[in-house]
Amino acid sequence: MKKKKKLNRFWIRRMFLVALLIVLIGGIANRSYHRKHKNQTASIGLLFNYEFVKLSAPIYVENSVLYMAQKDIQSIFDDTIYYNIENEELITTYNKHIAILHLNEKQMTVNDSKVPMQGELKQIDSQIYLPISDLEIVYDIETQFNETTNLVIVDSTTKAQKKAIVLKEAKIKSSKSPFARTIEKLHRGDEVYVVEESGSYSKVRSSTRQNWLFEAEKSF
Repeated sequence: MKKKKKLNRFWIRRMFLVALLIVLIGGIANRSYHRKHKNQTASIGLLFNYEFVKLSAPIYVENSVLYMAQKDIQSIFDDTIYYNIENEELITTYNKHIAILHLNEKQMTVNDSKVPMQGELKQIDSQIYLPISDLEIVYDIETQFNETTNLVIVDSTTKAQKKAIVLKEAKIKSSKSPFARTIEKLHRGDEVYVVEESGSYSKVRSSTRQNWLFEAEKSF
């Protein structure tokens, strides 16, 4: 009888230690994920229609899918965006588009049509994140992520863009000062978007950054 009691206590202790080990491993993995996620996303910036936008939450990239927090989507695209906690359902509208997304599902409904997604609606750090690169058809935008500059570029497809082709070697300067440092060199045939023109300068956005281009010879 005593031997049986000792055996039971042995297995109880063993099961307790296994459960404790599983909890510890899970906690370490969770902290590691969030630390990695924080390091990857802390410095990602957003350029929307030629303007840098200050975000309230970090953007992050996972498997080439760009994710943006619901509150930033709300301030940029849809101030009536709504997330139903009970049904884990998000509804967002823009122009004539109505999209419904469900948490952790790789498809959405856009104007009553089912549309597959590469990403999914996620909850990270108690915040709802949307796969913004999957929502191009909803918000009428084009998105791209430049890994060199850690910059997400979002352009409205409905916004007129003045495009130019550089006809000779040119330099993008950090400011309009004649003594400003060169931050990028452009070559003949490079394509840029003209944001603003001021005297001998044109403010342009290249494929990597936006700043001042001095006396560039351009073909529009």
